[in-house]
Amino acid sequence: MALLLTACPPPGGGGTTPTTYTTTVTGTVQDAATNIGLSGATVSASTTPATTATTGPDGAFRLRVTHAGSLAFTLTAAKTCYGTSPAQTITVTTGGSYNAKAIALTLNCLRTITEGEFASASQMFSAGSPAVPSRLAGLPEFAVDPHSKVTAIELTGSPVTIERRAFFDHRKITGRLHIPVSVESIGRLAFRSAGNLSGATPVSLEFAPNSQLKSIGAQAFQGGAVDIVLPLPRTLLTIGNNAFHTSIRGRPTNLTIPENVTQVGTFAFGTSGAFSGTLTIESPHLVRTPPLDPPNAPRNKTGKLGDSAFSELAADPNNPFSTIFLPRAVFDSYTQTDLNAIFGTGGRYVDLADRTTELTP
Repeated sequence: MALLLTACPPPGGGGTTPTTYTTTVTGTVQDAATNIGLSGATVSASTTPATTATTGPDGAFRLRVTHAGSLAFTLTAAKTCYGTSPAQTITVTTGGSYNAKAIALTLNCLRTITEGEFASASQMFSAGSPAVPSRLAGLPEFAVDPHSKVTAIELTGSPVTIERRAFFDHRKITGRLHIPVSVESIGRLAFRSAGNLSGATPVSLEFAPNSQLKSIGAQAFQGGAVDIVLPLPRTLLTIGNNAFHTSIRGRPTNLTIPENVTQVGTFAFGTSGAFSGTLTIESPHLVRTPPLDPPNAPRNKTGKLGDSAFSELAADPNNPFSTIFLPRAVFDSYTQTDLNAIFGTGGRYVDLADRTTELTP
């Protein structure tokens, strides 16, 4: 009788143990508008289980993927105010390292440019410098010299408010200053003394065609060098004291105050000197309060049009506009003394309704 010996299979079903590989995936997450690295972004690989990493100060990330043989997965990045990037497909095989393509994220939420955020300082940031905080992504263009002030401002992000003194005293700005559609408020002193005061060409101030701007704060552009591109936004409600005082130095131009404006402050456009055509006050809200009663009552400074709002300094109270179109109700609510204080002397007042009837006290 023969004895047959048979080997038993090892526990667990037997077979060859698969080889496990580890691949290190590296790359960067950048702001799409500036290519500046974004810190604090979460990078996720669609492995099982999912693998994640967080970007460092320069936007770089590193994550380790464990896999058996060839593995295809997607890589995405996400960050607050930037959303999630499109998926990037990656295939790894036998381990080692893999350098992913740069992942670009686009700023897509409203933010506030805070008080003094870009105010003048001895140390500014140079373009592409690692010292540039990620919070600046998509906002300004910086001078090459890290010790110089900002020379161009292109607000390509989506700020909702530009707070007081944000760009105060940047005297080297030249070219274009574009206020995007999302900005609702420009704070006090935000661009005070901004512009190349010694240059031949002022800053071109442009408001987006569908601007949502509601308020321009006191001294917002005072003392700068601005070539304002009109019209002012139709959504504008208030223009603060000295908002454009001694700042508009560009080409001679007309000016229209939109129909929703409820307040134009003292010296708002005073002593600018660049206007030469017509001034149109469309707003019926800019009346004196309380109205004249009796008509010869003393001057009341509670009117919605501030003293010297559109004139030169009191020592030379000339009106830079040859014609001033006004709603009759607004004109009638002020005395001639009031009108001289607001608009200066020498201008011709015309009824806005028909644009032919000259208004007289």
